Amino acid sequence: MLLHDRSPVCTHALAVYLGRPVPPALTAESERIVDERVHRREVFLVRPIGFCTPTAARRIDHPASLAFERVHLASYRRYGFRLLDVPPGPVPARADLIADTLARLTS
Repeated sequence: MLLHDRSPVCTHALAVYLGRPVPPALTAESERIVDERVHRREVFLVRPIGFCTPTAARRIDHPASLAFERVHLASYRRYGFRLLDVPPGPVPARADLIADTLARLTS
């Protein structure tokens, strides 16, 4: 099974979060991946762990990351994806939850 870290829906969420117009090409691509079932309907939502350390690549603080998470939720729901919750916890426990869920989804 091939897993993706991001999709066009993530880009949709970013445009909305930044208050930018969503380009028609992005809307069309988001609709295409849904219509053509390019991705499964299930999307893992890895929940925040309670803090966010800004870096050169991640220029967002924890409150802003929670706001961005809400926009992601809305974008994925808009396109009809089913969100699978991965709650905060140790990385091995999160990985096991994802592996177990994938095994159930693909059996």
